[in-house]
Amino acid sequence: MEKIYSNLNKTVSILMPAFNEGQNIEKVIRSCIDMLDNLKINGEVVVTNDGSLDNTRAILNTLKEKISNLVIINHEKNMGYGASLYDAIFASKGDIVVTIDSDGQFDIKELPLFLDLYVSGRKIITGYRKEKKDSFMRILANKFQNFLVNLIFGLKLKDANCAFKLYESDFIKSLKIESKGFQTPTEIMIKAKVLGYDIAEVGITHAFRERGRSALGLIKTTIDMLTFIIYLRLKIFRYRRDTLNNI
Repeated sequence: MEKIYSNLNKTVSILMPAFNEGQNIEKVIRSCIDMLDNLKINGEVVVTNDGSLDNTRAILNTLKEKISNLVIINHEKNMGYGASLYDAIFASKGDIVVTIDSDGQFDIKELPLFLDLYVSGRKIITGYRKEKKDSFMRILANKFQNFLVNLIFGLKLKDANCAFKLYESDFIKSLKIESKGFQTPTEIMIKAKVLGYDIAEVGITHAFRERGRSALGLIKTTIDMLTFIIYLRLKIFRYRRDTLNNI
């Protein structure tokens, strides 16, 4: 039996970018809507269709006719994960923002794990995949990237780039998100740490993708992540130097 959060007195927005997820998107959206209903939470699901070339847009339009609390943003061309998430964030109206992927590899039924931490006073909560279900090379690349992020920025996270996260709306909307690609979850964690926010972690399950193929190329995404890490490190160095000079 699901927990009930009718006394939460907060609205929840569940956000997800989608690119060519026609085989998965309906199941994921319906699971999110059902979860909000089961938990007795007022909320919405916000989907950014990032220039999909398959039938994702048509499926979303059909679902919109049936689901009143589904919000759809359409990009006419592919703009990237970060840009899609950014647009969903600023279209959302919830007091609490939950981000999740649209490919079905995360289970929205684990949302209570995040809400319990939120109720206890934690305002930024990131999931970590207890066992990442992916190819060996992708798992290895993710571990290496996470090691670098922790080493360079002083984080102590198990899985900084995990997409399943919860934020207070005021925080996430106040943050300047620069990444246009899949590095966005890591960028948010780094900037939260630099700004002095406390970050809570919770272990979650991760499933193999049942349908469709990931749009992320391993080599390109690794290079993009490393390039962005270097950029952020230089930017934070300058930010701290300028702050020190103003004392």
